[in-house]
Amino acid sequence: MTQPTPSSRRYEKTRQGILDAARAILLEQGVQAISMRTLAEKVDYSPAALYKYFSNKEEIIEALRQEAWALLAAHEPEVEPGMSLGEIFIQSGRSYVDFATRYPEYYLLMMSTVEGGPASLAAFKQDPNFLSLLQFMEAAVAAGEFKVPDGYTTFHMTLLSWFSVHAVALLKLTMMSQCADEFEATSLEVFQMICGFFSAK
Repeated sequence: MTQPTPSSRRYEKTRQGILDAARAILLEQGVQAISMRTLAEKVDYSPAALYKYFSNKEEIIEALRQEAWALLAAHEPEVEPGMSLGEIFIQSGRSYVDFATRYPEYYLLMMSTVEGGPASLAAFKQDPNFLSLLQFMEAAVAAGEFKVPDGYTTFHMTLLSWFSVHAVALLKLTMMSQCADEFEATSLEVFQMICGFFSAK
């Protein structure tokens, strides 16, 4: 295995330092505050020097977006032994909203993509972040805990689930922020209602 050279280590260290500075700006001021000029000031480089490490601001933001998705993937729901798939479904929804509440700037950044979005629904189905939810729904149906409503598919069920938790997370951060706790409690009842709608019992 080839060992990194001192110059390559310096390169990666500087590149990571730029990302760290961009992350700090994101968390303190929001994505709109990130620019090559503000980053250059924060890391004490000239704006031109930053282009040795990143092609443009969008590449830096995309790196942060991927970092946020990885953080969400690690933010696993609290699952206790003996939980049914329906209970895990509800707990997963609560965990998703909790992530958005803890990391609002990350969450808003994740959902602000346009260029990096899927070109088709077929491509969206293969997105690892959506695919894991789709596979969960398929497993719940296969296990007999959930049923597919007549005329629909597990894909429709998965979209409804994602629409619901995304709407709750986004509304809690924006329009419903003044009554966030009350809104979240009612939202949990909605998750339970959806779970009951899917239930095969």
